[in-house]
Amino acid sequence: MKTEIMLALYRYLKKDFSEENQLKQIQMLRTILEINQDVVRKSISQIEDHEPDIISFPMLGKGLKLVREGQEPQVIETILINTAFANDVDLLESLLVLEGVSSIQMLRSADVTKELLLSYFSFSMQDHLRRNLLDLQLDFSQPLNKNELSEILKGIKKGKSWFEETKPDS
Repeated sequence: MKTEIMLALYRYLKKDFSEENQLKQIQMLRTILEINQDVVRKSISQIEDHEPDIISFPMLGKGLKLVREGQEPQVIETILINTAFANDVDLLESLLVLEGVSSIQMLRSADVTKELLLSYFSFSMQDHLRRNLLDLQLDFSQPLNKNELSEILKGIKKGKSWFEETKPDS
């Protein structure tokens, strides 16, 4: 995010360091990571499956709706920043939403998104959150199964790439 935007957000948005607000932002962080993981694994349409989860996060809902509609990243960022200012949204919530929506739109891996979002918290809070996010199982480094390996090897023997071998006939 551009430095000028960060400074404007920091200067003009409220900063709520209450335990209640931090717990709310942690729940939103979990929601963003779950949505991110589903979108990367399946498709952007997975956002719709999470509508009940984002009802309590209107700014996040607005951003994800814009992603679903296929809006450009700069347009989404501008709309979200304007929304944050107009509705006096908390600084931490604004930053998490901007970064999370951007990551979902860019189809970043959930592991990278997690690190980006955690970077807005103190080191001690990051360690605590990492331990509490283990249940999300955000590891995408699973090895290929035997069938996938077999298909790739067949394609190599035939002189075709795996993609050419598995794409549907036109």
